[in-house]
Amino acid sequence: MSITLDFNGKNLAKSKSVELHYLPAKIDGDGEANVEQYFNNYTREATEFGSGVVTNALRGYPLVGEQLKVPEGYRGLVLQETEKPISESYDRQLRLTGVFDEFTYWNYDKVPSNSDAYRQALLLVDVTKALSKPISEQDLEVEIARNKENAKESP
Repeated sequence: MSITLDFNGKNLAKSKSVELHYLPAKIDGDGEANVEQYFNNYTREATEFGSGVVTNALRGYPLVGEQLKVPEGYRGLVLQETEKPISESYDRQLRLTGVFDEFTYWNYDKVPSNSDAYRQALLLVDVTKALSKPISEQDLEVEIARNKENAKESP
């Protein structure tokens, strides 16, 4: 199976910016939704939970969320499958339908925190940058000397 992404850099620059919500739910449907009228109008700031926290509800279930930015140097993409594959072994084709720089992250009935798996995934971008940063020869020599010193002090 292969996945083909149908866009290029020119399409990316011209793509429309979309308002995105990450919901803790699976919704079986891919049609249009009047999010502005039936969802966004009911979003309220929840100062009792802290600055920047908002509340809403989905099908009677309380939601607590916050606005998150895509990590610096990255851009969020919305990709849509052009046609459903018959089985998992068939090739898939996705096309670019929008881009985003920020989105609203929602939890059911609990304030979003760094312990949420999705927030941890966003923090990994910074971790990978730190781990892949080049190390100078001088820094390496200092670290080797420090390790040798620590080895001498250990019993």
